[in-house]
Amino acid sequence: AVLSLVLRPYFGRLLDLTRRRTVILLAGATNALIVLSFITTDIWGPYLWGLFLLQRVAQVALFTTMLTYAADSMPVARRTQGLAMFGLSGLVPIAIGGFLGDLVIGAGGFHGLFLTAAAGGAVSWLLVWRLPVLPVRGRQPRRSYWAAFRQSDLMPLWLATLCFTIGLETLFTFTRTFVDQRQVGTTGLFFGVYGLAAAGIRIFGGSRYDNAALRPLTVVSILLYGSSLAILAVSFSVPLFVAAALVGGTAHGAIFPILTSQVVARARTAERGSAMSIFTSIFDIALVSAAPIVGLVIDDSGYLAAFLMAGAVLVAGAVGYGFWDARVNPGR
Repeated sequence: AVLSLVLRPYFGRLLDLTRRRTVILLAGATNALIVLSFITTDIWGPYLWGLFLLQRVAQVALFTTMLTYAADSMPVARRTQGLAMFGLSGLVPIAIGGFLGDLVIGAGGFHGLFLTAAAGGAVSWLLVWRLPVLPVRGRQPRRSYWAAFRQSDLMPLWLATLCFTIGLETLFTFTRTFVDQRQVGTTGLFFGVYGLAAAGIRIFGGSRYDNAALRPLTVVSILLYGSSLAILAVSFSVPLFVAAALVGGTAHGAIFPILTSQVVARARTAERGSAMSIFTSIFDIALVSAAPIVGLVIDDSGYLAAFLMAGAVLVAGAVGYGFWDARVNPGR
């Protein structure tokens, strides 16, 4: 995560000055080859760490560039709906990845897992060749990565994204250990329900997203995500455990395309790559800052206190975002 943060300004510049499809092809080939290379070692050491770091760089490049390419492809009037549908390609793996991974590992071990993942990456790489090259030019000249970061109407969105990602990293990092300690439900059940709820709300939202007031939806979604953490904190039974997954997945399904669409709409066209690089970097910021803090609170005071604390941060952030955004960006 630290490495990807260090490289983000360079990714932003690369995306602003280079064809997106070219970056996807290079990063996709790199990703598939590195995943395949994991079968060459089972020794914990510098070689494995190097492979992991290289694969992380390829992941960052793919995630950021695919999201930017998708935003470039969408008609402006239906951008939020289009990004919501595009995001299903990330939610489906959340819903089925855990179950599928267990099956593949059970049948072929971790070598089978890496071969399967590499094959998926290769298929993706071949499909990218069918994508058109999109010329993306802006009337305004490109400034810099940090100018995009400091743009006044984008900064409230960075706060909203940070709140969402604090909740996201809390759930994705600690649900497994929570299940092991509480002996309630399973990780597969949680993320299966979570992924299906997120996909369902995106399909249901459809064209409604582009006609809705986006600021209130953002505030409500962050509040719901905070509520899911609070519900999980007091989950000592499967129904509450499933309810936490349902609420969290619903909030995730709504807020991600809404935030992405607003970032794209407010950023200069010539700086869209930088803006999307900043947006995705916030996920890593939450991982390297919020997740360790939550982990320390879990060790010191337990899951109840830690998840309630994280939920309270989201509630405070949602309120702060709402007032800040209304001041610098009057309107919906």
